[in-house]
Amino acid sequence: MNLYLIRHSISEKLIPPKKDFERELTSDGIELIKKASEGWKKLIPSFDMIFYSPYVRAEQTANVIAEVFSVKEKLIRENNIAAGCSTGSLIDVLSVYQGNNIAVVGHQPDLSNHISNLCSNNHLNLSFPPAAIAKISFDGMLNFGRGRLEFLIPAEAY
Repeated sequence: MNLYLIRHSISEKLIPPKKDFERELTSDGIELIKKASEGWKKLIPSFDMIFYSPYVRAEQTANVIAEVFSVKEKLIRENNIAAGCSTGSLIDVLSVYQGNNIAVVGHQPDLSNHISNLCSNNHLNLSFPPAAIAKISFDGMLNFGRGRLEFLIPAEAY
């Protein structure tokens, strides 16, 4: 199984009365994730499923990715991977589904924590900028410390 962790793209600043979960992608954020997704197509044939946090910016990011990969029917909104979710919650959510290439659109610092927890028994300190993608591969079941980090690519690489 290949797990692709994707950070939502560039979003608006938090300016009250708007709530954090209501923040949208900026026009630069939309363009950045489109460009990055086009670049990912050179490495990733397709996604079996794209899970996304219920936050607006994550949903918008997932929609752009699904459009680029022509997999709109494979989008799954998942409340249990909202900002602040634990790696255990992520494993619980994904263990219900079957697929070889699963994407998760989420938030920082959660994504860095997931990589650390899934690929190491020690803490890894990673930078995970907006619209970046990480690939973690598993020989068997998705579990703590069993993954191999194959790449972490910032969007600006494309």
